[in-house]
Amino acid sequence: MAGEIVIRGVRENNLRGVTLRIPLGRVTVVTGVSGSGKSSLVFDTVAIESQRQLNEVFPWFVRNRLPRYERPKFEFMENLTPAIIVDQKPVRGGSRSTVGTMTEVNPVLRVLFSRCGEPSAGPSHLYSFNDPQGMCSACDGLGRAVRLDLDKLLDESKSLNEGAIRHPAFAVGTNYWKRYARSDGKGRGRTGAGGSSDRFRPGQAAS
Repeated sequence: MAGEIVIRGVRENNLRGVTLRIPLGRVTVVTGVSGSGKSSLVFDTVAIESQRQLNEVFPWFVRNRLPRYERPKFEFMENLTPAIIVDQKPVRGGSRSTVGTMTEVNPVLRVLFSRCGEPSAGPSHLYSFNDPQGMCSACDGLGRAVRLDLDKLLDESKSLNEGAIRHPAFAVGTNYWKRYARSDGKGRGRTGAGGSSDRFRPGQAAS
């Protein structure tokens, strides 16, 4: 049938002559207990055969530079379409890595938007979040903005001696606290009589 991937006699790894039909154009979930052959069916059979058939459409010059796959163990398979594989291996990327960057579809999409977008932003690199001209100025292409909430860090109604810095590492009496509370703002330590100090002002040291 044209609307299904038909697979017969799969014998990859621990599978024993499995026959099934996978509907096209729908989300299909393969479930089962550990060791039941889910990965053998999806990754080692369907995905490998899809990649193997796709590689055969390229000329020999290109094919010699592509990964080579052995034909999986099955009797018959039809209506198989090209597959994009996001496997179970840990994602080894930076903070800007996405499914688009890992599958290398992002460059194609950038070219598509640059040529067909109306109005177009310009060349394809202007659609890249890794390019200074294309990334969002608010989040630098990360998709989220991280900013310091000074109200959670500082209590401007208190002096340093009263615990104006709310971070635990700067609690009154700690070494980090002493660097600020006993400094005159020029890197010189100073002590005050009675331990009194003025109210805290951002950018100023306690006196």
